[in-house]
Amino acid sequence: MTDSLFPMMKRRDLFTSAAAMASVAMMDSHSQAKEINELTQYAETVSPRTMDVRGRIRKYVRFPNMGMETKGDFYAGVYAWRLNSLEKAAAVRAVEVLNAKGIEDDPDMSWEEAVALLEADPIIAMTGRMRHTHQKLKYDMLQKEYHKMADPFLEEMERADKTHAERLELNLDMHIPEYTAHEIHSMPGGYVGDEFAGHMYHAGTDLGAYVDVNFHDRIHMTMARNALEPADGKVKRILDIGTSIGQFATSMKRKYPDAEVWGVDIGAPMVRYAHMKAVDMGVDVNFAQRLAEDTKFPDEHFDIVTSNLLFHEVTEQASRDIIHEVSRVLRPGGVFSATDQNDDMVTAHNKFTRWYNYRWNHEDWYLDWHQVDFPGEMRRAGFKVDKFEGSGLHPNYTAIKT
Repeated sequence: MTDSLFPMMKRRDLFTSAAAMASVAMMDSHSQAKEINELTQYAETVSPRTMDVRGRIRKYVRFPNMGMETKGDFYAGVYAWRLNSLEKAAAVRAVEVLNAKGIEDDPDMSWEEAVALLEADPIIAMTGRMRHTHQKLKYDMLQKEYHKMADPFLEEMERADKTHAERLELNLDMHIPEYTAHEIHSMPGGYVGDEFAGHMYHAGTDLGAYVDVNFHDRIHMTMARNALEPADGKVKRILDIGTSIGQFATSMKRKYPDAEVWGVDIGAPMVRYAHMKAVDMGVDVNFAQRLAEDTKFPDEHFDIVTSNLLFHEVTEQASRDIIHEVSRVLRPGGVFSATDQNDDMVTAHNKFTRWYNYRWNHEDWYLDWHQVDFPGEMRRAGFKVDKFEGSGLHPNYTAIKT
């Protein structure tokens, strides 16, 4: 039995966001601070955004009212407590449950076996419930708040649509495949069904998955720095598929300022928000509402194709189709840099957690994701593939078009 099955929620855990904001200035290098200052000055003088009524934290637009900000800090603190304390207690408890039953934590154990062994334990079950209830409460708050202020937020987006309109392509009559319309991550309407999907995704990830670690898109800038480059060093065109709100695409443009950069996503609200965010930053990126498996670009058009957190949100067949589409649009020697090819699930607790997210947190394609042989499929599509040993902010495999 663990010494503390219920780790105490310390008061400071609930205010991690505010603490991180204060510490960023000390952690930024001189070049990062200079870059952020330039982005902030641009936003203050040229930006089409009008809903920064409570100001900015440098270039980061604050929530429009204190109620949202206070609730946001609370949800961010709950997330940090669960991740840093409760999840660890659940992982220890899983080992205790297996030991008590005389069962070895076998890497070859099936998902079904892991679920049967662990789902009845109250600590493990409570941790899972905390995970998905946090998501639902957070997104419920965000959706209600954005819809209460719908008119000024929509006016802001419409103003942004008209600013550098040549960089935004919306295809509102296109067919939306059924698999893309699920409420991934329990976000109401998913990525296609709510006009504020981009707003909710940006705020929701900052109050959850990216809490305190992605201020000013720092994670995406790290991924951009880690992204593979063609051996000949020629980078004229870059495509980011499943671009969401464009954080990876704008980061790649900041890394390669002379390159033509495109971001595509099936969600019209997502690409609208991505365009508004890029215009606000003064970063010249093109965004289009298109499918990752049918991008409409010419053959051998791009030098680099990137993706982040895409493949676990599409079906098994869509994953295969996307890989082959990437091969089609990459030139020989071009590089595919994707950060969420599936990884090995070693422990029973890890398998149970993935299943719980699939079952209760609307990670509807998690099981499909783990059916895809990514290196094998990439080789069949014409890539030279090698395992890449790095952190989660690196691609799992190097993939070079032959």
